[in-house]
Amino acid sequence: MKASGLRLQASGLVLAAACAHTAPLAVQPLGGPSREELAKVTVSVAPDTVVNDSVLQDRGAQLRAALAKAFADEGFKVVEQGGLVATTSIDYTPWTAVSAASLYIVVALQNEGVSVDQVEVQKINEAFPEPAKVGELAHSLAHALATSPRLREYLAPKN
Repeated sequence: MKASGLRLQASGLVLAAACAHTAPLAVQPLGGPSREELAKVTVSVAPDTVVNDSVLQDRGAQLRAALAKAFADEGFKVVEQGGLVATTSIDYTPWTAVSAASLYIVVALQNEGVSVDQVEVQKINEAFPEPAKVGELAHSLAHALATSPRLREYLAPKN
């Protein structure tokens, strides 16, 4: 089979991939900042979580506490105020006869109100995790931000 410069053999082995582009002069590293770079980044977690139902306020407090620990575990310097601000939001829509339940959680990093990066997780037919599992959720969200190419780009020296 031959298509768009890619030649595959029936046995499943990739034999060749042709590309007309030249190699870049400098290879850009993949992923986010190094642990050393993260150690220089101060992050504070905003004191409130935006929720679509006041019943979720306690869940927001759990998420914020877990995020502060998760950011520190990822290498960020966590402070009470200042630095990049991590904002959180939780949107839960219960199951109805015409739609599945939906949980949508967003964690955004901002600098003076301007977005640096954000990660989100959407779960269908799931409620907010039990308190014992909130740490796992926070760690996955913090890790996604810590390894973000957008954060690396934001932290790169400006010429």
